[in-house]
Amino acid sequence: MKFTADNKRLLVYFLLGWMILNFIQAAFTGLFDDEALFWMYGQRPAWGYYEHPPMVGILIRAGYELFHNEFGVRFFFVILNTLSFYLIARLAGVSNPVLFVALIFTPLIAQVGGFIAAPDVALVFYTILFFMTYRKLLENGSTFTAILWGIIMAAMIYSKYNGILVIIFTLISNLKLFKSKYFYIAALTGILCMVPHILWSFRYDHPTVNYHLFERNFEQFDFLTYFGGYFIGQIGIYGPLMGVIFFWAMVVFKPQDVFEKSLKFTAVGTMLFFMAYTFRGQVEPNWTVPAFVPIIIMAYKAAGEKVRIRRLAGPLAIISIVFALGLRIYLIHDFLKLPRHILNLTELYGWKEWSKEIEKKAGGRPVLFLNSYQRASKYIFYTGRPAYSMDAFAGHRTQYFYWSDMEENLQGKDVMVVDFMPWRWLPERKAFIGSTGIITYYGYWNNFRSYSQLGIKLKLKELRFPANATITMPVTIINPYHHAIKFGENKFMDSWLVYHIHYKDKFAAEMVPSTNITSMIIKGAVQDTSIRFLTPFMPGKYYFCISVSTGWVPPPRSMNYQLMEIY
Repeated sequence: MKFTADNKRLLVYFLLGWMILNFIQAAFTGLFDDEALFWMYGQRPAWGYYEHPPMVGILIRAGYELFHNEFGVRFFFVILNTLSFYLIARLAGVSNPVLFVALIFTPLIAQVGGFIAAPDVALVFYTILFFMTYRKLLENGSTFTAILWGIIMAAMIYSKYNGILVIIFTLISNLKLFKSKYFYIAALTGILCMVPHILWSFRYDHPTVNYHLFERNFEQFDFLTYFGGYFIGQIGIYGPLMGVIFFWAMVVFKPQDVFEKSLKFTAVGTMLFFMAYTFRGQVEPNWTVPAFVPIIIMAYKAAGEKVRIRRLAGPLAIISIVFALGLRIYLIHDFLKLPRHILNLTELYGWKEWSKEIEKKAGGRPVLFLNSYQRASKYIFYTGRPAYSMDAFAGHRTQYFYWSDMEENLQGKDVMVVDFMPWRWLPERKAFIGSTGIITYYGYWNNFRSYSQLGIKLKLKELRFPANATITMPVTIINPYHHAIKFGENKFMDSWLVYHIHYKDKFAAEMVPSTNITSMIIKGAVQDTSIRFLTPFMPGKYYFCISVSTGWVPPPRSMNYQLMEIY
């Protein structure tokens, strides 16, 4: 099937309307929580970040230089999304633009991805370029095409790490690539492009690897939450109606050549990979986005050969698009006022006004957010005032942990503390309900002192202890600061080594004080000490962690949770 001039003209009309709709959405929808953090990426350029590679920050920074608002944050993502849809049509050889539009405009991931500033948008764009260049390499290999292919491979990974799955499953689909000099030229080019990011990763002790392998999932497997949730998530992002066609296409599509084989391997392989990953931890629905491009192409080709499917696609698409338009309006204005347990979109409404209220109450002080990196980012975005987010032991670290200079700038200053937990004590604690409808608690901390950058290293290689026993264990406190640490600088706040023991979905021991280190002075890079703790009374597998705790402040995660066996 050929991509004719008439087809191209009709498709361009569709896509122009789509782009205008997304520009309107981008201008009038409040920032999602993660978008605010990604905007911070753009304000603090680096070759990598805790959870993501740098492409999302680069695109946001470029748009924000043009427009200093939400529209600027999303500007280049709207353009990339529109261009991506056009290139998918080129790649699929679309001869039926109406069917193509019915398929590509209906998934929730496409509707939200049409305007949101997220790594997935860039990954989809570079995935298309990957397949287009791969097809050209198969048709007429050249050194130039191979180098271009390698650059695009790197761009995919710079967009989102799971882009590597596209490369892996393409290789599996065509093992003859290992005999091609062009593959090795492409691989070498891609690796060379990734060198700055690799060096960044070594400099910070591989934060992303630690996050996904050791920090993010330390709970035991839960079948309903992880395995069942994976399927519900995929139905959600591809649509409960049109999703039937997409998943049907993955099964029935029969590749006609080596290139189409790579599409099917990438789509099915990605889905199976993350299904298997659920046995280790939770999978976010959008992680399967590498499969999006192949799925759309396979669905278009498979539906084009079945009259019944084409007829079914029309009504399902209309229903899906009407629902999507209603959701888009709701993202701009909360006209239904639905209870949060039904649909919680509070992250979109009223945060600019809330930020101004916090700024007023801060009275010129820097603002410290407790365990809320998204809201700290929103506050900085809407006010331009200094703020910092401190991570707590119960969750994973965030990018703010690696922006240690922001924490250092607060040391010794009077700060305003903002929290959202009703049970947590704060100095001079007060509360207000602002434009967000969320209760915000705040207080004032004079002579701010924190030690969240300190690390703990266990000297035992294996944590295996008898049940209900008191254990004394040697540990080392690691000081990454370029100065000595004196814990007693705020005389109203003692410092302790506290421990936490996690079992399944709850804590068996939480913030239990063990060693008082208030009088300790760490003059160098390390300080040896010890900790005493009581093991659980029931045998089993637990996860153990130690924190450096100061006063009433929620202790940070000073080390990764370690597996502990109790017998």
